Amino acid sequence: MAKIKKRYGKWGGYLEKLIYEKPKRKVEKEKVNDPDYYVRVDNQFFIMNNGLIGNIYMYTGMWISFCALLYLFGRTVVSKGVNYLGFFLLLSLGFFFIVYHYTRPKKELVLNRLEGLITIPNTLYFKPYTMPFQDALAAWSVKNSGINPTGPSLSLLHPNGFTSTDVMGHEVIEDWSFIVWYMDKNRPLPPGSAFDEYRQADFERRKAEGFPKPLYPSKISTPEATKEQQAERKRIGGW
Repeated sequence: MAKIKKRYGKWGGYLEKLIYEKPKRKVEKEKVNDPDYYVRVDNQFFIMNNGLIGNIYMYTGMWISFCALLYLFGRTVVSKGVNYLGFFLLLSLGFFFIVYHYTRPKKELVLNRLEGLITIPNTLYFKPYTMPFQDALAAWSVKNSGINPTGPSLSLLHPNGFTSTDVMGHEVIEDWSFIVWYMDKNRPLPPGSAFDEYRQADFERRKAEGFPKPLYPSKISTPEATKEQQAERKRIGGW
């Protein structure tokens, strides 16, 4: 992480590890193990599919290949010169997308709550990055600012200090608040029915540890699941 700190300083305009607001992202139990949504959700791991679903790479490759062949056919019919280098480069790009559709690795955002690690998916076939969450840097990301700009996304910077990966959706502050909340193992689990069956075990773990103070600050209240648990936390942990 030295490159990041050297280039951006402590925060460098990036989002602080802070629960800014209550996340609207409530992870529902029905969506767990659905490949379009969440791979695993419990009191130890939150694993979310961060790749494009469906046949978009296949269709993109077919469209590019079709355009390349259409160009070759059109130039041949009118008896004009063909830029074979450009044609083969375009055709190769189309074939690449088709092959990538069948060989692409899993793209998963992995939050390891207990060990404090985050795994960020990388581009194409490059290996994902795993790092301590305390070293991770998050920021707003807008891919273009022209006539049709994309919505802002939550972007996590890679350890090389230059590239990044967009994760989750376009609710940047809420999604980041969810991640920080989940990764603060001293707080109760964030909202969502997928966590309900694990709340008691997570409570007992934190109770056995003496309810240590939160790792990261919050602008909102993060109470326990019940008033009785909240009272016990305050009595033992003092917060």
